[in-house]
Amino acid sequence: MRLVFERKPHVYLPEISAYLRYVDERLPHVQAWDSGALDDYDPLDFDVVWRFMGLDIAGTGRRIIHEYNSLSTGRFARLKNRVKQTTNVRPDGRVFLNAAVRGGFWFPDAIPFRERDMGVADSFFETGAPAPVYDFVYAGSLDRGDTIVSALEHFKTTLTDATFLVIGGVPDAIHERYGAVANIVFTGRVPCAAVPDLIAQARYGLNLMPDRYPFSLQTATKVLEYCAAGLPVVSTDYRWIRKFERERGARFFFLEKDWANLTMAALERHPFQVPCVDDCAWNEVIARSGVFDLLG
Repeated sequence: MRLVFERKPHVYLPEISAYLRYVDERLPHVQAWDSGALDDYDPLDFDVVWRFMGLDIAGTGRRIIHEYNSLSTGRFARLKNRVKQTTNVRPDGRVFLNAAVRGGFWFPDAIPFRERDMGVADSFFETGAPAPVYDFVYAGSLDRGDTIVSALEHFKTTLTDATFLVIGGVPDAIHERYGAVANIVFTGRVPCAAVPDLIAQARYGLNLMPDRYPFSLQTATKVLEYCAAGLPVVSTDYRWIRKFERERGARFFFLEKDWANLTMAALERHPFQVPCVDDCAWNEVIARSGVFDLLG
C-alpha cells in the first residue's frame, strides 16, 4: 500500500514524522511519504491520501483520510468549522485531535473516525538534567496577541532579574520591541531536533495559551514536552490545562491575569509536581488511537 501524508508547504506538523516512523517500524505492508519532501506528485499515484484539514472540495484520491488536528481559529471560527463541515468531500475516514475537536465539527454521518491526541518525540525524554542556563523557556507560536506580549512585557519591565529563552520564529513587530531586551533571548527558527536540548537548559517551562476558543480546548503540545524533559510548568489558566493537571496528578503554577504573582520567590515556594508522560510518547499515542485501522 502506498500512502502520502499531504500537507500545505511550511506547516509544522510533528505528527507526520511520527506517523512515518511508526509506519516504517510497525507496518511493513505500507510505504509512506511526506508530500513536503516530494518535488511533484499526483494523489492518484497513491492508494491513500491522508490530508490535514483545511478544505478539501475536490477530493482527489483513491482513498482519502481527513485529519482535523485543531478547530478553526481567528474571527468567525465557529462559522469556519461549519463551512468545512458542509463543503469538504466525504472521506473514507477521519482523525480528530480529541473529542472536543470532533464535537466542534459535528459531522452528521457514519464515516469511521479515530481520535489521536498529540504526542512527544523520544528525544524530549532523553535530555538529561544539565545545569540551567535560563530561568524560563517558551517554545511555540508568537502570533497569539496579548498573551505573548504580556509575557514579554513582564520580563522587560518587572521580572528583569530572570532570563527568558524564546524558541521559534519571531514576528518583526515583536523583535523590534523586545529584541534588545537584555534578559530575553530569541533563538529564531531552529531545527526541530534542536528543541529538546534547548528546552532542557531552562528551570521552568512557560505555557502561554490564551483562555479563549479554540485554544482552551486543545492539547498544549509544549506542556507535554516540558513534562517529558522534567521541567516544572508555569501556565496561563484555562480549561485544558486544568483538566490535564487534575487527571495527571500534577501541580503547575498558574499565572494571574495581570502576571502579578510571577516572581522567583513565589516559584521557589510553590510545590510543583511534574507528571509522568511516558504514555505520551508518539508510538504509544499512535498505537492506542488505532488511526491506521482506517487504511482498510
